[in-house]
Amino acid sequence: MTRSASPLRVIQTLHDISVNNGGAARACRSLAEALARAGADTHLLAGDHGQPTAELLLPDPELVTSRLVPVRRRFGLPLYDFEPALADLARQGPAILHDNGIWNPGAIAANRGAARHHMPTVISPHGMLEPWALAHHPWRKKLAWLLYQRRLLGAAAGLHATAEPERASIRALLPRTPIAIIGNGVDVPAKLQDSAERETRQLRTALVLSRLHPVKNLPGLLMAFARIAADPVHDAWRLLLQGPDEAGHRALLLAEIARLGLADRVSLPGAVDDAGKAAMFAAADLFILPSFSENFGIVVAEAMAHGLPVIASTGTPWSDLPRLGAGWHVAPAPESLAAAMHSAMQLPAATRSAMGQRGRAHVLAQFGWDRIALQMLGYYGWLLHGGRPPDFVDAGAQRAFAR
Repeated sequence: MTRSASPLRVIQTLHDISVNNGGAARACRSLAEALARAGADTHLLAGDHGQPTAELLLPDPELVTSRLVPVRRRFGLPLYDFEPALADLARQGPAILHDNGIWNPGAIAANRGAARHHMPTVISPHGMLEPWALAHHPWRKKLAWLLYQRRLLGAAAGLHATAEPERASIRALLPRTPIAIIGNGVDVPAKLQDSAERETRQLRTALVLSRLHPVKNLPGLLMAFARIAADPVHDAWRLLLQGPDEAGHRALLLAEIARLGLADRVSLPGAVDDAGKAAMFAAADLFILPSFSENFGIVVAEAMAHGLPVIASTGTPWSDLPRLGAGWHVAPAPESLAAAMHSAMQLPAATRSAMGQRGRAHVLAQFGWDRIALQMLGYYGWLLHGGRPPDFVDAGAQRAFAR
């Protein structure tokens, strides 16, 4: 079949494009912009939940056409009306729909609408098929899997994993569907603050930047910090847990901080916008992600881009940190986290800065958004037109979708 000379039309969909949706919303926005810069005719559709505009992570309107779709409620469940927008885009010509996230009514509506208009779909589960995620509210997930989720994933032209462990988790459940392993991109600052300023600080900050949720293993991190906080060598160190509360988890953390006697060493200042996030990285000396499970852990790449050494748990895919000389990759148990924190905190500041520079160089080489967009466009093109699969694709047992 002869390929059209017109630009590929890509429709990114997700149920919530606000800061409350964390990494998925940020990744979706940045990918949409990068696809547009790479020449795709890019559109973004997301549910309208009535949030203030300042809380929405909408892409640059000069690059991406965005539309918020109505969300109604019936019997307490949200119903997403993607149909008018998808019908309008379908009339404009062929398109591929890339949906972000699973286990929610928005994903059901987007995928059903795509099928109605004969659009092939790519689905990014964003870690929601990882073992920890499946074990969280397991009966709810099993019921959803039987009712709709397995069918939607199986009907997709292709799936997207951000790292090898996520690919393996998806493949165990879906043996036939193609899976692309394409990391999340990272916005890398053009320059960093003077490293000498970071090296001469009197007080030191270990930063965690994430939503406050059980999967992040923050109680375990607090127990780890309590193990080493009394050591005089760590007197200058403070722990900052920065991020929005989810399902009342902040109250549990505050109680744990009080129980461990860490009230003067740990703070939870709440959510932060993108400008504030850059300031948090600049003010930190060490970054920690102690999660039980992460499909990618975009904040690790962001911290590296800002020149920070990183402690990441083995629940994340960042096993290359020790090899790169950019950090530690340890079990999420308190004793393992405590040992890594002790090692990182007792290093000379110049050594930590050098580790941060090595991490930054790695992110620049591997996770720039332009590179990620070209990989994604290559995946879309293969799904649409066939041929030899790109080297980052596990083609499974199913042939690529061809128009």
